[in-house]
Amino acid sequence: MKRRLVLGIMDTVTGEMLLLPGVEKADQGSDDFELRVAGKPFAHVHSSDRIDVRLPQDVKESLIIQGVVARSPEMHDREGWAVMRLNPLSTLAMTLRVLQAAYKYTSSMI
Repeated sequence: MKRRLVLGIMDTVTGEMLLLPGVEKADQGSDDFELRVAGKPFAHVHSSDRIDVRLPQDVKESLIIQGVVARSPEMHDREGWAVMRLNPLSTLAMTLRVLQAAYKYTSSMI
């Protein structure tokens, strides 16, 4: 049941993100895919319960303090990546907010 709830959130989140201008989904394996804008990745979905997101430093630090995301390994952390773990208590609104921030940040670098 828990896995089904998380999968439902991922399906909804992916569908919502694909509605944004220029967003495309690129499969990276059986459960893995990237969300990109203009070919530049802003989210890596590694499984039904983990998304790596690229965020501006101030947003990333704020979300780390709130416990919404965690630091990525050092090299990726320096590039702005953070890890968001999804679980049955994850909210659709928060997940979308984080991914929209990643989209906005990556779009601004194009």
